[in-house]
Amino acid sequence: MNKCKVGFIGYGNMAKAIADSLSDNPDITAIYASDINAQSANGVAEMLNDNAAVVKHSDYVFLSIKPQSAKDALDGLDFSGKTVISIMAGMDIAKLSSLCEGANKIVRVMPNLCARVKKAVNAYCYIGLTEEEEKTVSVFLNSFGLAAYLDESFFDTITGLTGSSPAYTFRYAKAMTECGVKHGLSFEQSKELVLYCIAACMDVLKSANSMDEMQTTINNVCSKGGTTIEGIYKLDEGKFDETVISAIDAAIARSAELGKK
Repeated sequence: MNKCKVGFIGYGNMAKAIADSLSDNPDITAIYASDINAQSANGVAEMLNDNAAVVKHSDYVFLSIKPQSAKDALDGLDFSGKTVISIMAGMDIAKLSSLCEGANKIVRVMPNLCARVKKAVNAYCYIGLTEEEEKTVSVFLNSFGLAAYLDESFFDTITGLTGSSPAYTFRYAKAMTECGVKHGLSFEQSKELVLYCIAACMDVLKSANSMDEMQTTINNVCSKGGTTIEGIYKLDEGKFDETVISAIDAAIARSAELGKK
């Protein structure tokens, strides 16, 4: 990739996590940011006085503001010649084009909270990018997780599936940890064992090439008349699979609803 400068309009927790990852890239010669909160500086980005200054000095501009604040934050800015990278939920490329005057290179990204540990799922789509610019954006996104190009029509789905799912996974881990504590383990003991086990299980599932193989992996743990199958019976009684799917469906529906506003 070519040498470039990166800016952030809005410098909250997600933007800081991204900027921290990008700071390791030797081809990024400067990182700028602006935010309404004067206390947002973290030593990674050079804080500028206003959004216009960020756009002026940057080649790639991340929009990391709340969608409801976008119109006011972007009003009057000229994005001609810049590549705009939006991480705003529910804001499609058509809306971004109308808000970002002069922009003809726009990337829409749906990251998730795991950017904090450089393991976000970063689904993206774009318009107007050259092959070299698309490679650069991919490098950016892979620096804090997994870059996955998807057609924009899938973005409501990906919002519910990977954007929201960390909360469901955290809650599952919390419930397991709570059960360990209930039966006498300390919080630290239970948490350490649960998180290690969950991470290991995900590694095992990586080798599955179909839904049937995923089910076989489940079955392999469930000896007839054993302990695990009793737990599975309880999950089935509570319609575990259906509940998980309905939760994701609800998040997908909400994303679609917000996108219409």
